[in-house]
Amino acid sequence: MVEIQWYPGHMAKAKRELKEILPLLDIIIEVTDARIPKSSRNPDLINLTKKKPRLLLLNKVDLADPIATDQWINHYRTIGEKVIPFNGRTGDQTAALEELINQVGRETLASKAIWRLGVVGVPNCGKSSVLNRLARRSAAQVGERPGVTRGRQWVRRGRWEILDTPGMLWPKIGDVETGLKLALVGTIKPENLEPEELTLYLLGWLQANYPASLHNYYGLTAPETAEEPYSVLLNIGKRRGCLRRGGEVDLRRTAELIGNDFRQGKLGTITLETTSAFPVSS
Repeated sequence: MVEIQWYPGHMAKAKRELKEILPLLDIIIEVTDARIPKSSRNPDLINLTKKKPRLLLLNKVDLADPIATDQWINHYRTIGEKVIPFNGRTGDQTAALEELINQVGRETLASKAIWRLGVVGVPNCGKSSVLNRLARRSAAQVGERPGVTRGRQWVRRGRWEILDTPGMLWPKIGDVETGLKLALVGTIKPENLEPEELTLYLLGWLQANYPASLHNYYGLTAPETAEEPYSVLLNIGKRRGCLRRGGEVDLRRTAELIGNDFRQGKLGTITLETTSAFPVSS
């Protein structure tokens, strides 16, 4: 796999609409997935919004490794980003986000009666959940599949007008690992790639960084967790009963099972990239 192309018409439309609406926005709230804090940042969005005050949210921190999240927070603050961790499901950090918005607003928008906030990000990173937390009500549709938000949704709260935008992915993903990570967290529909390839990549990462997750959730022994990812896939398939007639392991079914377990957080809190792979100048 050299290049992943997943750029449906509604995503191209979303980019055009964002370009049209940007002049009206005062503050950009960029939402990313804390499990892939670098790969879930759309470079097109960064370029389109670089002249606006921007807040960066590492969302879904309940699914990410807390130590890695702290490292990413420090990394982004080092390069000048205004960044906070966030959990759209519980809204625990909503007060911190509101304070950061007000701080930026006081610094740059003091003379404006209405502050217009734009919530942007890649598909399925939790933008609508963030908007709902800021609106303090269920104002935007929330879904677990990429592409739920399709049109403009303005929500008013006090002096804020908040815009939720459809998720926007860049047209071509030339880096294989970036594409795999986006598919593993559900930014790209996992079925657009081979489940076995996705899961073998995930298993290799777990073996190198979170071997206890394979032991704790799937009951693999220490020697089993050290085997090649393909053998680990086979062992999990046998233990979970993902078998064809004759006792042969159903690789696709096993791969889909492991992928779903990861996305649902059953394997524990896991982050798929480290700050050491990205220099501070990035």
